[in-house]
Amino acid sequence: MATVPLSHQPIPSFLINPNPKYPFREAIAKLPMNGIHTICEEAKCPNRGECLPQHGTISIMVMGSICTRGCPFCAVTTGRPQPLDETEPQKVVDIAKALAVRYLVMTSPNRDELADGGASQFVKITEALRAFNQDLKIEILVPDFEGKEVSYQVLLQNPPDVIAHDLQTIPRLYGPIRPGAKYERSLNLFRWFKTHTDSSKVMLKAGLMVGFGETAEEVKEVLRDAVDAGVRFFTIGQYLKPPGSTLEVTEYVPLERYNHWTEYGKEIGLNVQASPLTRSSYLADRLSSTQTKPF
Repeated sequence: MATVPLSHQPIPSFLINPNPKYPFREAIAKLPMNGIHTICEEAKCPNRGECLPQHGTISIMVMGSICTRGCPFCAVTTGRPQPLDETEPQKVVDIAKALAVRYLVMTSPNRDELADGGASQFVKITEALRAFNQDLKIEILVPDFEGKEVSYQVLLQNPPDVIAHDLQTIPRLYGPIRPGAKYERSLNLFRWFKTHTDSSKVMLKAGLMVGFGETAEEVKEVLRDAVDAGVRFFTIGQYLKPPGSTLEVTEYVPLERYNHWTEYGKEIGLNVQASPLTRSSYLADRLSSTQTKPF
């Protein structure tokens, strides 16, 4: 008898956020989004009923919703993106203003067809947000920019409070899970920013998903690599197959393993937020406000 994939089985209770989703849906429904997408809704994040209503935090995707890469864990459409929208910075400001956002996370699909990978668009949006509200905390979840240092330099023309980048998985699984990406290239991104930024002003944050068949020790190896590369904040959460994804869940990771990784992070000077519901931007405001002394 064929085994039923985990994604077709009932989800464990610890993967269900009890906060109702309707406050988020109602807030978004009142806005003219003007082509701006929220990651909260696009990814069907289980926490979308919590972050905005309770913490004033929202995660948006800029530069369109078409990606130049095709990672099997992701439901974002792969293809040829549309040209950049020159009015996008103001559109993002309008959303932040209407929702009284206190902490804004923005990311983008991979835009490998652009010379700088979209770094200059991130800067334009950051400048517009700073002009609107200097107290607004900004986190940018960046792609790897194909390892182009010129893109890193562009981003620092007006840096955010947090530069985040998802490693997504352990090195052994990069081939099937992150085609087009390279583990060392992502680590080098952090190494470059570690050298070229003031860690008291720009914090570096990484993350990965679990449930692909990785071992607990392999995750700890990634945590050590991240610390060595200058990362001080790290998120670990359960992979849940989104609509349109071709990649199945291998395991629902037990709670004690998340606790183990959190404690291990403390041992090596890394602030780890690990739980089944953790996502890259989940409780981002809280994580960025904590302090862990570098070793």
